[in-house]
Amino acid sequence: MRRLSLFLLVIFIFSGTAIAYPQDQLKQCIFSAKQNPNIQGASDSSIESYCDCALNLIVDEGKDRRDSGYKCASDAFG
Repeated sequence: MRRLSLFLLVIFIFSGTAIAYPQDQLKQCIFSAKQNPNIQGASDSSIESYCDCALNLIVDEGKDRRDSGYKCASDAFG
């Protein structure tokens, strides 16, 4: 029983985070962001960071789209 408890504890400690939004949503967001003339010339990593942040807030945490977009844009591009 101790081994099972220790095993379960190790699994919970070292398990990765789950992403609730589908990967196709991330791809759509990146494609859409690259079409936005306001962020032309932004690095791919900044755009991916923005989309990941926005999708996490909107899908995973249920936050407002507009507020999430502004917050993530200021973090990723500001």
